[in-house]
Amino acid sequence: MPYRILLPFLIAALAASTALAQGRVRTLQTDSGRVVLHHFTTGQISTKEWTDKDGRWGRSLAYNRSGEVIFEGQTRRVAGHASVRFSYHSNGGASKVETSDAPDGGIQWYQSTITFDADGNKTGFTEYGRDNYGPIPRLDLRITTEPEPPPQLPKQEVVVCQRMFQSELFVVNPTNAAVRVVATPKETSPGLPGGTWTMAPGDTIRIGIFSKGELWPEWKTMLELSIVQVVLGDRNKAVARIRTDERLLSEERRQLHVVIEGWATERPFEGPDVHHAPPPLVTIEEEKVKEEKPVRKRFRLRFW
Repeated sequence: MPYRILLPFLIAALAASTALAQGRVRTLQTDSGRVVLHHFTTGQISTKEWTDKDGRWGRSLAYNRSGEVIFEGQTRRVAGHASVRFSYHSNGGASKVETSDAPDGGIQWYQSTITFDADGNKTGFTEYGRDNYGPIPRLDLRITTEPEPPPQLPKQEVVVCQRMFQSELFVVNPTNAAVRVVATPKETSPGLPGGTWTMAPGDTIRIGIFSKGELWPEWKTMLELSIVQVVLGDRNKAVARIRTDERLLSEERRQLHVVIEGWATERPFEGPDVHHAPPPLVTIEEEKVKEEKPVRKRFRLRFW
């Protein structure tokens, strides 16, 4: 008999302790409608459920201890239904959110379940339903194959372009004598064809142009030049004494000027006698002295 009297008090105390362990619940009536607040055991709001005065539309939210929204959903009781149902941890925080949504008279429907840990971190999500395009979740058939390796591009060889050094050759005649120039190339080249020229005093002629890779060649390795003075009669031809002046136009182009500095003559050696050496080189001045030497004539008188 005493146990039967104490049983209702024990049940009430157990219910109160359970409610206290899950947090405090308050229901408020406001100008816009009814608000149900569920709290953590430490006092912070864990869920909020608002419904308008007509009980037609509403909104439900869930929070973590820091006050950040971890869930938000709309509820309604018109044009079908949309509902949100919360479950709680022992500390008062939301442990599970179950949603349900369906229009009035349609084939569409949707249900989802979201789970959270005691700190409000999302731990799971499932959904089921149907919309205008078929069931939810969609049946996704995927075929995975090993990706093909990317094509191997051939290695490109780095070709270092060889620089071509060009030399343009001229002959300059600053003397007062006419000159004949004969150029004979040692290698066939379109830019250096060779030829024969007659130069007036103070004249300059262009012989041609030649080039080599990565070096400046001497013009004497490319052609032979014969430069002699033009004279009349059987007098010895004067051979030019020359020098080469260089003018650099760029890193890969230059001009070479073969300048006549003076003259020298050489007598040809006649006769088959090989025991005699050829006569020495005679200058133009010495030759002129010989030619200008007066010739004395002798006369013999006869008496009858």
